[in-house]
Amino acid sequence: MPTEPAERPVVARGNYRHRECSNLLLDIAELLMASGAHTERVNRNIVRIAKALGYDIQAFFSFSGVTLTLTNDHCDDFEHTAFRRIKGYGVNMSVVSAISRLSWKAGVDDMTLIEIRTEVERIRSIPHYSKIKLVTMISLAGMAFCRLAGGEPLAMLLAGVATALGFTTRNALLHRGYNLALSVGSASFIASGISGIGIPLEIGQSPEIAVATSVLFLIPGVPMINGIIDLMHGHITIGQGRAMQGVVIAFSIAMGIVLSSGLLGVNQ
Repeated sequence: MPTEPAERPVVARGNYRHRECSNLLLDIAELLMASGAHTERVNRNIVRIAKALGYDIQAFFSFSGVTLTLTNDHCDDFEHTAFRRIKGYGVNMSVVSAISRLSWKAGVDDMTLIEIRTEVERIRSIPHYSKIKLVTMISLAGMAFCRLAGGEPLAMLLAGVATALGFTTRNALLHRGYNLALSVGSASFIASGISGIGIPLEIGQSPEIAVATSVLFLIPGVPMINGIIDLMHGHITIGQGRAMQGVVIAFSIAMGIVLSSGLLGVNQ
């Protein structure tokens, strides 16, 4: 009479199922990537948490998603691979720093999977700045850049209003699911168009400075910096993807300025 196959031994400390662990690690990786962390930082954090849960991990990062493979020293034939798509990229350094602290705490305090999951959900719910605060500070930043570039009060006012309207346009389009390049190009068109009104109407002494500084909030600083860091750490695929995203954003900004200048009859 044939014997039934032996049940697969539990391979993770604390009787954690590998699917639960991989889902948690992918959640963490996705949250970090979407919050503006560079790839090597994401890799270090999920490696620490995986070790705290009793697994070894190998991860591959692309611009569209994260693939990871779990293994365990106590079971040579165990291997589990999972994939998670990254839906979008943004910037939230509060989330990045909170998860970094969690990755160290998980190993030092011997946290369980449930405790880590609970903390991740708490971090995910950290509130961002309100829209009013964001628009106000972005507008003040645009005015400050205009002043630093030599703009007078009227040019600063144009830059501040244009920056606020451009920022609101970009966020509204992204919130409705529009393409990033289209959203950035539209925001650049609105911001440079509003500030560019000062050129044909001869508002102030240097309205062209308002045009140049009203689109600075669109500069893709985080993607470009993260792209360089990724390339330096050997994450070639996602590094190239982030660098190309920066190029596309820069091109969209330029196209928005060109279109608004053409409608206003301004020769650049």
